Amino acid sequence: MKKVERFGLLGLATLLSLFSCQKNEDLSSNVNQNSSPTRAVVDTSSVDKYHIAFVKEDITQKNFGGLGVEWGAYEDTDKIAEGGWDRIIHYMDHLAAARIRLMINYDWFCQNFDNKGNRDPSDDTWTYNFTNKYAKNMIDILEYCQIHHIDVAFGAWNVIGSLEGDIWNMMDQVTSDIRWAKITSDVLNFLVNEKGFSCIKWFVSSNEPNFTGSKGSSKNYNNTYQKWEQGVKNVRNALDAIGLNRIGIIGGDTTGFEGTEEYFTGIASNISNIVADYGYHLYLNNIAVDRGVMLEEINKLHTKIKFIDPKFGNSKKVDIWEAGLLDGKTILDCQKLINTVDYGVRMMDYTLQCLAGGMNGVVYWDFDDGMHFMYSLNSTTPKEWGMFSSLAEASSGKQELRPWYHSISLLTHLFKKGNVIYSPLQNDTSIDNTFRSIATISKDGTQGGFACVNAGVRTTTRTFYMNDEVKGDKLYIYYFGEGTYRLGEDGFIEPNDVIEGSLNKKITLTIPSRSGVVVSNTRL
Repeated sequence: MKKVERFGLLGLATLLSLFSCQKNEDLSSNVNQNSSPTRAVVDTSSVDKYHIAFVKEDITQKNFGGLGVEWGAYEDTDKIAEGGWDRIIHYMDHLAAARIRLMINYDWFCQNFDNKGNRDPSDDTWTYNFTNKYAKNMIDILEYCQIHHIDVAFGAWNVIGSLEGDIWNMMDQVTSDIRWAKITSDVLNFLVNEKGFSCIKWFVSSNEPNFTGSKGSSKNYNNTYQKWEQGVKNVRNALDAIGLNRIGIIGGDTTGFEGTEEYFTGIASNISNIVADYGYHLYLNNIAVDRGVMLEEINKLHTKIKFIDPKFGNSKKVDIWEAGLLDGKTILDCQKLINTVDYGVRMMDYTLQCLAGGMNGVVYWDFDDGMHFMYSLNSTTPKEWGMFSSLAEASSGKQELRPWYHSISLLTHLFKKGNVIYSPLQNDTSIDNTFRSIATISKDGTQGGFACVNAGVRTTTRTFYMNDEVKGDKLYIYYFGEGTYRLGEDGFIEPNDVIEGSLNKKITLTIPSRSGVVVSNTRL
């Protein structure tokens, strides 16, 4: 294979074209978009972990939903630095997210509440203010998504009300309160029917309903699965009544495996017909990602729910709507490790395990430190989980892109919406619990590639090839690890190697420990 460009890492990547692999018939003619395949049981004891072939039997998604970020309405746009919004848009442009999760507070818009002097919530009235700074920011984000064809999961964090001196009294019934569905239909009628934001595809009926907290510190303290389910039924009826039956409801939006299993079991048993998406949040310890425990737990959960609801993972997609790591989380709800390359590598690994587990999409927590805050009597502290900070008070270092922006941007560009996703047998943790690889091809075969992560403590050498045809005669190789990734003059990640070659020929790579590699037939 003739080398046409080389940018460093001399001796690190050994890229060999050993022989052409026989192509299967055109990929697009073999893709049934309505279901995901089921792999036959295979004896993994004979699988060669060092030679990885991506074949049709490896397909986990035939119509991938895409990757994205939490880009919620900003709690205080007055805190954004001068020129900060331009920077936000510039970074979002390059990230090329396929989807976002946009959460708001109904408290921002509802005003002039009147309970008519009785305790019947059906008599209550209120008005809406869609002209304040919160509404303007929400609409700015939606306008961007509409123009750039980004799918939006839109939702409200929790019911209206104050922890002290509350006049709405929604915390007893939580989202089963009939006013929740009324407000939801009014807000979505304004945004979709009046403003035309067809980018809104899903509604999130409150955040992490299984995390109840305690009275006096959480609006969700009195919640149960049964109340949440009734709220979903009410919302579905309310949206259908105004012609918004095409907006799906995310089933769960729960956090953690245990709480998610409770809600998914209830959804699969009772309301699978009115929930469009099985969605949950996962924040995991480093070791769970490094050792592949994450993938094992995903598979266990999904097997249980699929037994109850055969549509699970097929016509009913499964998504992660908040993705992050627990090691490094502080008492002020900040992630102190987001400035490290290791965080970026683990989030790559996290993503590959989600895709190996059959997820249709992943949304990362989160895009920008400037969105959310921790409030106390004496201070307001930004929740630092982002890929950068747009806040005026942030140091210049925090306003720069963090390493994990670059590792995730490789994946958002590689694993595009609508693509086919392949997870090889070698991802089985009984074969190797520290190495993952995932491949992808667009349905027309013009775009594709693969990503891999070596979570082990030693350098490893692996050989890859893709059996289904991928067009193109040039390959772009990106390394992401401590001291190996490189940024261009524009501040974004650039390839370490550009070579003549084909994804349909064997490629041998030497992958350092605690690092990832992405190989693509297009510049990412």
